Amino acid sequence: MKALIIGAGIGGMTAAAALKQQGIDCEIFEAVKEIKPVGAALSIWSNGVKCMNHLGMGHIMDELGGPMHNMAYHDGLSGEVMTQFSLSPLVEAVGERPCPVSRAGLQSQMIDWWRPR
Repeated sequence: MKALIIGAGIGGMTAAAALKQQGIDCEIFEAVKEIKPVGAALSIWSNGVKCMNHLGMGHIMDELGGPMHNMAYHDGLSGEVMTQFSLSPLVEAVGERPCPVSRAGLQSQMIDWWRPR
Protein backbone atom coordinates (compact mmCIF):
# COMPACT_ATOMS: atom_id res chain seq x y z
CA MET A 1 0.00 0.00 0.00
CA LYS A 2 1.19 3.51 -0.77
CA ALA A 3 -0.27 6.81 0.38
CA LEU A 4 -0.06 10.07 -1.51
CA ILE A 5 0.13 13.13 0.72
CA ILE A 6 -0.85 16.41 -0.90
CA GLY A 7 0.87 19.26 0.93
CA ALA A 8 4.06 19.33 2.97
CA GLY A 9 2.59 21.48 5.70
CA ILE A 10 2.57 20.48 9.34
CA GLY A 11 -0.55 18.33 8.88
CA GLY A 12 0.75 16.58 5.78
CA MET A 13 4.13 15.88 7.34
CA THR A 14 2.50 14.54 10.52
CA ALA A 15 0.20 12.28 8.48
CA ALA A 16 3.16 10.97 6.49
CA ALA A 17 5.15 10.24 9.66
CA ALA A 18 2.19 8.39 11.24
CA LEU A 19 1.56 6.34 8.10
CA LYS A 20 5.26 5.53 7.75
CA GLN A 21 5.30 4.34 11.36
CA GLN A 22 2.48 1.93 10.45
CA GLY A 23 4.51 0.55 7.53
CA ILE A 24 2.73 2.47 4.79
CA ASP A 25 4.96 3.96 2.12
CA CYS A 26 4.21 7.64 1.46
CA GLU A 27 4.98 10.09 -1.26
CA ILE A 28 4.54 13.79 -0.46
CA PHE A 29 3.61 16.36 -3.09
CA GLU A 30 4.03 20.08 -2.47
CA ALA A 31 3.13 22.85 -4.92
CA VAL A 32 5.68 25.40 -3.75
CA LYS A 33 9.32 24.98 -4.73
CA GLU A 34 10.71 26.62 -1.60
CA ILE A 35 9.33 26.68 1.92
CA LYS A 36 9.51 30.29 3.06
CA PRO A 37 9.15 31.53 6.62
CA VAL A 38 5.45 32.32 6.86
CA GLY A 39 3.16 32.45 9.82
CA ALA A 40 3.91 33.21 13.39
CA ALA A 41 4.64 31.20 16.47
CA LEU A 42 2.57 28.20 17.44
CA SER A 43 1.96 26.75 20.86
CA ILE A 44 2.18 23.00 20.56
CA TRP A 45 0.32 21.82 23.62
CA SER A 46 1.36 18.87 25.76
CA ASN A 47 -0.58 16.22 23.83
CA GLY A 48 0.88 17.50 20.55
CA VAL A 49 4.40 17.27 21.97
CA LYS A 50 3.63 13.71 23.10
CA CYS A 51 2.50 12.90 19.55
CA MET A 52 5.71 14.36 18.12
CA ASN A 53 7.71 12.19 20.55
CA HIS A 54 5.69 9.11 19.54
CA LEU A 55 6.33 9.81 15.84
CA GLY A 56 10.08 10.13 16.40
CA MET A 57 10.21 13.91 16.00
CA GLY A 58 10.40 14.94 19.65
CA HIS A 59 13.92 16.26 19.10
CA ILE A 60 12.40 18.98 16.92
CA MET A 61 10.40 20.25 19.89
CA ASP A 62 13.54 20.23 22.03
CA GLU A 63 15.53 22.15 19.40
CA LEU A 64 12.91 24.76 18.56
CA GLY A 65 10.87 25.21 21.71
CA GLY A 66 11.59 27.17 24.78
CA PRO A 67 10.09 26.86 28.22
CA MET A 68 6.45 27.74 28.68
CA HIS A 69 5.68 27.83 32.41
CA ASN A 70 2.82 30.33 32.60
CA MET A 71 0.05 31.67 30.43
CA ALA A 72 -1.43 35.14 30.51
CA TYR A 73 -4.16 36.96 28.63
CA HIS A 74 -3.65 40.67 28.08
CA ASP A 75 -6.15 43.32 27.07
CA GLY A 76 -5.36 44.17 23.45
CA LEU A 77 -5.81 47.90 23.93
CA SER A 78 -4.39 48.63 27.35
CA GLY A 79 -1.96 45.72 27.71
CA GLU A 80 -3.39 45.08 31.17
CA VAL A 81 -3.09 41.46 32.37
CA MET A 82 -6.61 40.06 32.51
CA THR A 83 -5.63 36.64 33.88
CA GLN A 84 -2.43 34.68 34.43
CA PHE A 85 -1.94 31.08 35.52
CA SER A 86 0.67 28.36 35.84
CA LEU A 87 0.88 25.53 33.32
CA SER A 88 2.34 23.17 35.95
CA PRO A 89 -0.99 21.35 36.57
CA LEU A 90 -1.24 20.64 32.82
CA VAL A 91 2.34 19.36 32.64
CA GLU A 92 1.80 17.16 35.69
CA ALA A 93 -1.50 15.76 34.38
CA VAL A 94 -0.31 15.03 30.85
CA GLY A 95 3.33 14.23 31.57
CA GLU A 96 4.73 16.60 28.94
CA ARG A 97 5.36 20.30 28.58
CA PRO A 98 3.73 22.59 26.02
CA CYS A 99 6.16 23.99 23.50
CA PRO A 100 6.10 27.36 21.68
CA VAL A 101 7.74 27.07 18.25
CA SER A 102 8.13 28.99 15.04
CA ARG A 103 5.68 27.65 12.44
CA ALA A 104 8.27 27.97 9.65
CA GLY A 105 10.97 26.31 11.75
CA LEU A 106 8.68 23.42 12.69
CA GLN A 107 7.65 22.80 9.08
CA SER A 108 11.23 23.06 7.83
CA GLN A 109 12.57 20.63 10.41
CA MET A 110 9.73 18.17 9.80
CA ILE A 111 10.58 18.19 6.08
CA ASP A 112 14.28 17.71 6.89
CA TRP A 113 13.38 14.79 9.18
CA TRP A 114 11.40 13.14 6.38
CA ARG A 115 14.09 13.38 3.71
CA PRO A 116 16.13 10.23 3.23
CA ARG A 117 19.51 10.35 4.94
